[in-house]
Amino acid sequence: MIFGNIHQSQTYSYLPPVLKQAILYFQKTDMYNLPVGRYELNEDLLYINVMEFDTNFAEQKQAEVHQEYIDIQFLIRGEERIGFGLKNTTTPVAKAYDAINDYYLVSSISCESELLLSPGMFAIFFSGATT
Repeated sequence: MIFGNIHQSQTYSYLPPVLKQAILYFQKTDMYNLPVGRYELNEDLLYINVMEFDTNFAEQKQAEVHQEYIDIQFLIRGEERIGFGLKNTTTPVAKAYDAINDYYLVSSISCESELLLSPGMFAIFFSGATT
């Protein structure tokens, strides 16, 4: 997991070019007015899913696990507490793998840690991480 802020270049200057491309996209794009949807940035290597969620209690949510793609969470407004951990083979699968959207859901996160994001912050979760 990598944690940073798009306004603090020292938190992302070492990233590989494709991940920096995502960060630069966040910097240059009016994310507040970008409609919800999928935006292709680099063919099959990089795309952005703009999503909008209502907050909910952590115990009412299920965690997602990606198998193929790296997941970059970027916060536009508000605050978000993200629970995360490593994939665990003993955690029961709550929703089977969706290959088109590259995720499956689990009912809990083993050895969970938390991260609090505020606007401008991002977290990068590698495949196999549970968020």
